[in-house]
Amino acid sequence: MDTGFLRVLLDPGRFFEARMQEKPSLKIPALIALVIGLIGAVSTIPMTDITMAMLPADMQGLGVIMMVISAGVAFIGGFLAWIIYGFVFHIVSMIFKGQGDLERTMEFTGYGLLPQVFGGIIGTYFSYQLLSGLNIPPMTNPEQMVEFSENLMTILTTDPLARIAGIVGILFMIWSANIWIFGMKYARNLSTRDAVLTVGIPVGLYILYMLITLAGWL
Repeated sequence: MDTGFLRVLLDPGRFFEARMQEKPSLKIPALIALVIGLIGAVSTIPMTDITMAMLPADMQGLGVIMMVISAGVAFIGGFLAWIIYGFVFHIVSMIFKGQGDLERTMEFTGYGLLPQVFGGIIGTYFSYQLLSGLNIPPMTNPEQMVEFSENLMTILTTDPLARIAGIVGILFMIWSANIWIFGMKYARNLSTRDAVLTVGIPVGLYILYMLITLAGWL
């Protein structure tokens, strides 16, 4: 792995301090978002396979369209997450009188998404393990499809692998949050306390939502 990526993962303070001496560049952050989007698109394959198997032969064309749409939405999700986090951090930091260009905020936010690459790979693996072994019975009417869908949702919300995947997702989000704190400290010229609040408020709310969801599975 590139030493720059290692530094942003393990020593984000020094990484962002050094980046402040250079002009903002969105190339590498955009590449990170692209990789996350590609991983997201790949992660839809197991569920798409199940959907295709559920559909009767005369509806396979619809299944292909659904597959393309699902992969496209997942792919865009990588860029959408980058944009949303960047804008939210920039806006929240205004409360603490943050100073700095939006481009720098977006750059450092993109670097903070790097742990999500690893989280996405692990999540895709869990998804494959969870769904690839399912036995899909022949279905000839909508009632059978509804019944199977309900059983599938039960599996997705009670299987230990699904719970582990949720916990892993939270851990990688905390890792990203740690990077973002240092990123916002330098990008928006904030104190450590204000940087923690800038990142901690929105990310904390998101993690709380994830924990509530996990608690519902237990």
